[in-house]
Amino acid sequence: MNLRRRISGLLGVALCFCSIVSAEAQPKLLARIALISDPHVNRATNGMDATFGPHFTKVISQVNTSSVDFVVIAGDLTQLGKPEEFDDFRKRIKEIHAPVYYAPGNHDVGNKKLDGKREEVTTERVALYEKKLGDSFFLKEKHGVRILSLNSSLFGSGLPREEEQWKFLEKKLTKSSTPTIAFMHYAVFLEKPDEKGGGYWNIEPAPRKRLLELFDKAGVQTVLTGHLHKQLVNRADGILFVTTPPVSFGLPRGKQQEGWTLVTLMSEGPAQFEFRYIDN
Repeated sequence: MNLRRRISGLLGVALCFCSIVSAEAQPKLLARIALISDPHVNRATNGMDATFGPHFTKVISQVNTSSVDFVVIAGDLTQLGKPEEFDDFRKRIKEIHAPVYYAPGNHDVGNKKLDGKREEVTTERVALYEKKLGDSFFLKEKHGVRILSLNSSLFGSGLPREEEQWKFLEKKLTKSSTPTIAFMHYAVFLEKPDEKGGGYWNIEPAPRKRLLELFDKAGVQTVLTGHLHKQLVNRADGILFVTTPPVSFGLPRGKQQEGWTLVTLMSEGPAQFEFRYIDN
């Protein structure tokens, strides 16, 4: 009888130990993140532009009931980058319960440089954005995560602020044991890292290559973007690239739903994501 009790006790200890090891081996939840993009805040009272505000209200409502740790807004915060629109954007994000971080889009500071085409990014527009909303690029360590925000309109612009952004990246974006997410407006690429440039939607090849090399060196595993007005997922060289559905309007219009993306970071493995939509 004593032998049986000893064997039973040993088995119990072994099972308990295995349970503890198994529990410790499970990836831990680091952060739940709301990825929002393209709210295009404006003061329109009719037409399609007037629907963007109600869409933003619905997204904010969903985010506020989703227990997220923080929110990133990946550009096109406003429709035209006017001072009063920046003011309105700041008021709108006060409705969000979680901490909010944001990056500029082409509607806020101008388009990426493309052979002298219209409405390119300018020093003046970037300065106005930064006067109203703060730095257009930054790195913060919050919520157990490094949060990297970039001004993607600057890449390839040749502006002094672009050079300052590259110097910032090379100095600050070092290897870290803390998981890093990067977010910006433009998609880094649409199909493959070595695709051609010259279009409206992606970062140009030369700055793209330089940026991806920095991401690889620093161990960035998650890149979150907007701009496309549709969802897109790519993976390359160990990095997950997620483009969220937009707040304002989907493209093609009438075929792509508006919404946002819930991103979940775990202690191990790639980020998990779930596209969420609103009813119009």
